[in-house]
Amino acid sequence: MKKYLYFLFAAFVAVGLSACSPDEDEPYAPDTEVPTPTPDPDPTSGKTLIVYYSFTNNVHTIVSDLQTQIEADVVRVEPAEEGLDYAANNYAIGSALIQAIRNNPNDAASYPEIKPVEVNIADYDRIIVGAPLWWSNMAAPLQTFLFQYGSLMEGKSIGLIVSSSSSGISGVESDARRLIPGGDFLEPSLWIRSGQTSNCHSMIADWLSQIN
Repeated sequence: MKKYLYFLFAAFVAVGLSACSPDEDEPYAPDTEVPTPTPDPDPTSGKTLIVYYSFTNNVHTIVSDLQTQIEADVVRVEPAEEGLDYAANNYAIGSALIQAIRNNPNDAASYPEIKPVEVNIADYDRIIVGAPLWWSNMAAPLQTFLFQYGSLMEGKSIGLIVSSSSSGISGVESDARRLIPGGDFLEPSLWIRSGQTSNCHSMIADWLSQIN
């Protein structure tokens, strides 16, 4: 009788242990929640910044029209020294500023001072640069801004709009690539001649379509 009760007890314990063990066909899941993966951000989202300089207001007119076609924040670069007539004596002042940059493009002292700008480049995915052409190069005050902030634009999409009376824009494009060495430049650049400024709306629209 004792032997019978012993075997009965042993069988009961074996059944109990079997019921408490995890099923071998099912992976053991710890008593914790697995976090849901965060979806990748929409590649078409993100903010756009327009930064420009305008002495004759041609670029200002272009940027004003651009603002009616896209949503963007705008920074207008201004020289620290007010009242300078860059056009006087066949643009003598502007020519001297450009020559100083050409002589020592890596020296901060070569660039004219500009008024302080409050902008956090990290907030933007795309940056559109509106640049006048001076003596085959980008206007000096705008070069100053890009000399100060261009290294922060690495990996960002960069669009370039250039205003000139007749000269080609390759020098301005070279300046932009030098000053924003890590930028992802959108092709093509938009060249708007001075005589086209008042009717630039369709040119801007076509360009925006080209660079998507």
